[in-house]
Amino acid sequence: MSSSNPMREQILATPSAALAAFDALERGARLAVETPDIYRSRRVVLTGSGDSWFAAKAAETAFWADGGVAAEVRTPLEAGRYQSQSFPRREIENALLVALSNSGAAARVVEAAGLWKAAGGRVLAVTRNAEGRLAVTADRRLVLPVPELPSAPGFCPYVFALLGLQLLAIRFGEVRMRITMDEAQARRAGLRRHLGDIGEVIAALDAPARAAAAGLADRRLFEFVGAGPNFAVAEYGAAKLLEASGRHALARDLEEWTHLNYFDAAPQEIATVVVVPAGSVAESRALELVAYMDRLGRRLLLVGGGPTAALARSLGHAVLEITPPIAEGWSPLPTSAVLALLAAHLSEQDGAEYGRGGKGPWADSATAATVQQSLLWEPGR
Repeated sequence: MSSSNPMREQILATPSAALAAFDALERGARLAVETPDIYRSRRVVLTGSGDSWFAAKAAETAFWADGGVAAEVRTPLEAGRYQSQSFPRREIENALLVALSNSGAAARVVEAAGLWKAAGGRVLAVTRNAEGRLAVTADRRLVLPVPELPSAPGFCPYVFALLGLQLLAIRFGEVRMRITMDEAQARRAGLRRHLGDIGEVIAALDAPARAAAAGLADRRLFEFVGAGPNFAVAEYGAAKLLEASGRHALARDLEEWTHLNYFDAAPQEIATVVVVPAGSVAESRALELVAYMDRLGRRLLLVGGGPTAALARSLGHAVLEITPPIAEGWSPLPTSAVLALLAAHLSEQDGAEYGRGGKGPWADSATAATVQQSLLWEPGR
């Protein structure tokens, strides 16, 4: 396997790796939470940092739609030091904290898990590391069978976390009778099938994503815009570009863009990446925003499909169209892949070292000390 662009190589290898591990992941999701605990969970709180947070946010609507349970996403600092200390104890006792960390060692996530348990809550760890601090702290664990792939800003661990959460949401819905057993099996089969579709999307859009990256390379700032589960994808895309290339990038909810980013005084310096899959419930608003963005002189890249893609193309902007169309709740799988490809190609074109190489002023990050070796907080100390 070529190592000329390790991030790209990881992206290319992920769909087949996820497909090979799907049965094990699905079995783990079915067994991760015992049936009585699913029944008693009135609320699911998802927490994680970085890619784990993006995966949680992308899967949040699956817990509403498939799981039939109130779900929310909190940063681990908020979930631990604030929510666990302020929520009524009865609410904590009837909630499940789903804590995600690929390494199983992210200090704030481990801290949040410990604080929730101390407050009377139950904790499920979703992690690659079955023996890590998070798995040891939690009551239950869903171990992600993430394979060893080229070391680079993460796509494969993010996909495994997202799949694990979507499968967990299906299990919640099956047990809580939100969906029938046959419907649950059909959803699982659909997820498996879409892994093959994602491989085809990556193969088809790899070269166009490289061309899109070259077309945006002269922009000083990047903004990523999305709605619903694809706001999480926008966050993921901004993070991958920042991590892989070091370029300034931010994410904004589709509606909030008109309240904030619209007023930037230098629109001609901005590359705007809009993520809107075909059939999105936000499609009508996205059509309005693409027109505004064009009039402001922003250079656009539309990732998705449907009328929004058609409008962007008619205005002379680049489009990375995802086919076949996919249900919006599952669309973060292919849309994230396209944004990861964009970051991989921009990083290569920039000649950038991932994470600034962990050198110079970034040396503290070389051993993950910045996120794994932070002191754990204890109330009253």
